[in-house]
Amino acid sequence: MKFILGSLLIIFFALLIIAVCKFSELKNIKYNQPQLLSNKKILTVYYSNGGHTKEVAQNLHYIVGGDIKEIELTEKYPNNIFKMSKFVKKQMKEGYLPKIEDIDISNYDIVFVGSPIWNFSMSLPAKTFLKNNNFENKLLIPFFTYSGGANKNNVINEIKDNANTQNLRKPLFMFENGIFLTKEQIIKWLNNI
Repeated sequence: MKFILGSLLIIFFALLIIAVCKFSELKNIKYNQPQLLSNKKILTVYYSNGGHTKEVAQNLHYIVGGDIKEIELTEKYPNNIFKMSKFVKKQMKEGYLPKIEDIDISNYDIVFVGSPIWNFSMSLPAKTFLKNNNFENKLLIPFFTYSGGANKNNVINEIKDNANTQNLRKPLFMFENGIFLTKEQIIKWLNNI
């Protein structure tokens, strides 16, 4: 028993040291606003069910400025996570897209769109948002949070299939367990778009 407890403590401290080193590395990242964001009207739009995507969206908005809006369903999903999961899987299987409140993007040059990844796909409310809006002559920059698997190529193809634009930048994929490093990861990503 002492051996197992000692081994677990060693593993815990090793992981803690790795996390601290990674955090220190990211803390030294400086943000220089990319030229493509300069003097542009920016909108950050997101759908969040568990709060992770909302946190990323708020941090992104804090960094790049502009306006921020949440995608809101006209009919809410069930509150129970298991019922919601079953409900959403059924909608995905049927190809159903939920109705959302309108968000006017006509006055913006750049639209950041955030979504959790559900069942290896972007959330259905985010797909509805992409389908409902015209992104022609706009730069679309997506970001995603996930806790399970994320088929990144599939998600990128979903964006292309649902948004009428070729003006798309490389998305940010953020694993939810790394959420405490949100601002630093966003800055690192923005520095490379």
